[in-house]
Amino acid sequence: TASGYYVDTVARKIYGLNGYVTGDCGAVGDIFTGHKYAGSSAEAAALALKAGVDTDCGNIFQSSTIDALNAGLISMADIDRALAHMFTIRMRTGEFDPVELVPYAGITPDVVNSPEHTALALKVATRTPVLLKNNKISGRDEKALPLNAGGIRKIAVIGPMADRVVLGPYSGTPLESNMITPLQGIKTYLAENGSGAEVSYSPGADTKSRSNLFYVRKFEILDTDGNVTEIDATRFNASSGGISVDSAESVHSLERIDDGSWTAYHQVDISGIDSVFLDASVIDAGGFIEARVGSATGNVLATFEVPGRPEQRGFFWGRDRIIREKANQLGLTGPQDLYLVYHAPAVLPIDQETLSMASSADVAVVFVGTDDRTASEESDRLTLLLPGNQYELIRAVAGVNPHTVVVMQTLGMVEVDQFREMDHVPGIIWTGYNGQAQGAAMARILFGEVNPGGKLNATWHKSVKDLPDIADYDLRGGAGKNGRTYWYFDGDVSYEFGYGLSYTTFDYSNFGISSSSVTPNDKITSGWM
Repeated sequence: TASGYYVDTVARKIYGLNGYVTGDCGAVGDIFTGHKYAGSSAEAAALALKAGVDTDCGNIFQSSTIDALNAGLISMADIDRALAHMFTIRMRTGEFDPVELVPYAGITPDVVNSPEHTALALKVATRTPVLLKNNKISGRDEKALPLNAGGIRKIAVIGPMADRVVLGPYSGTPLESNMITPLQGIKTYLAENGSGAEVSYSPGADTKSRSNLFYVRKFEILDTDGNVTEIDATRFNASSGGISVDSAESVHSLERIDDGSWTAYHQVDISGIDSVFLDASVIDAGGFIEARVGSATGNVLATFEVPGRPEQRGFFWGRDRIIREKANQLGLTGPQDLYLVYHAPAVLPIDQETLSMASSADVAVVFVGTDDRTASEESDRLTLLLPGNQYELIRAVAGVNPHTVVVMQTLGMVEVDQFREMDHVPGIIWTGYNGQAQGAAMARILFGEVNPGGKLNATWHKSVKDLPDIADYDLRGGAGKNGRTYWYFDGDVSYEFGYGLSYTTFDYSNFGISSSSVTPNDKITSGWM
């Protein structure tokens, strides 16, 4: 936003942008308040305006441009340039012309959610899913997909995503009647095609995260005489790479934490201890933190439950809460190393009713994925794992039904090696958030009306541990670390960029190129020879 090179040289001069430039929402303000690149709002407004930004999705231009002008940081020519860019586009799009001269002035609101647009949403949604696996069903000579609507007696539709429409951030708001869940799509498809198959349903699992992200501001020790000792981030001395300990003014890259992650405080005097106070923010509810003495497995001094929602009076991300717990009397005095150890919520077992339903079905289709609790704007994923106990659900269902098909709808790649090679999971489909018609589209693919043809738009890594640190922007990699993207990542992957199967079997032969050697200016052809 403050870079004249990117805004003016690259966007306007190299790529030929002939319009106006808008700062992303809050971006101009972030030059001052977030990145600390500017010393004031007026300076931030000046930097953005002089770089070539014409309008601000925020309030810095509105509130501080005059201050910048009065301070001599910008000139009227800078303001005139921005106004000229904006008014040129407004004139070009007919804002000031008579209505009869504007081609799109006759478009009426009833075009929104029109039958033509609804049909287009369904068409697009059938083209995006990616068939990742389609093996033969264990013990049978037929592939997992497509399903035979006329031959199925009973189909079990299972999973936390089976009866939901997840649209993702910044999606429009479709009519309720146009939002089709996978369960609805399957039932409707079978009914419309004269199938008498019984459809049973169970959510079976949840999408609640079992990873977390804590921001520990400080904790305090209260002794039996009423004295309080504050332990802040300056006492931090070691960590397993999880809980972020920070002072109020500094900024750090925060990391996810898993069960057993810990952080340590050096030589804290616990003589006569009565209570421990923890001051923290947290992404999600569930689990607990233990204060242990001497090591991450030492004696438990205090245990903090992790609520997390306002209605639970818990702490949650962006709002600190101080929680007090009485200390266990361990008979220890003097300076001790204290460890804060995080423990994730217990994994809920898969209920027997769901497994009984799955075992009695001809096919079990398990719908898993992510939702807006997993990640959203300004809230990155903490992990590439499916949230909640969805892996446990897949393995449990596959354990009782050899014809288990997994359908994933996620906001990007996820780790799949926990079930990808299972014989009893012969079919896997993936899609991103697939719009209002996601359920109807998936039914058409599952039953073979549509041949899946989507391809992966990114490499799927086996584990997030194969990737460089999130703050490492080097694509090429180097000694001791992998590169990024299919160009530079040399390790084993779950699925390659561009991967995607179909129900059609292809054979290729006699494919080649016109010459086995070339020079820089040669012309060669490739194809069937």
